Amino acid sequence: MGSSHFDLTIIGAGIIGLATAMEMAERYPRVKLLLLEKENQIARHQTGHNSGVIHGGIYYKPGSLKAETCVVGRKALLEL
Repeated sequence: MGSSHFDLTIIGAGIIGLATAMEMAERYPRVKLLLLEKENQIARHQTGHNSGVIHGGIYYKPGSLKAETCVVGRKALLEL
């Protein structure tokens, strides 16, 4: 199937690429989406090499952007 058969192409099937593809598919169910990955499995590059830690923001100044981002991001990741 040639590229003209797709409306959107996402390059990379790590956490960002997969989350983006999922969101786009939910928001625009009629969009023909192509997800490309160079590895033989998903999440095998950078995503597959992280520590797996979900940061809670406890090391940052309370109320700081970093702390708030960690709290919001942790909640979103757990919901995902």
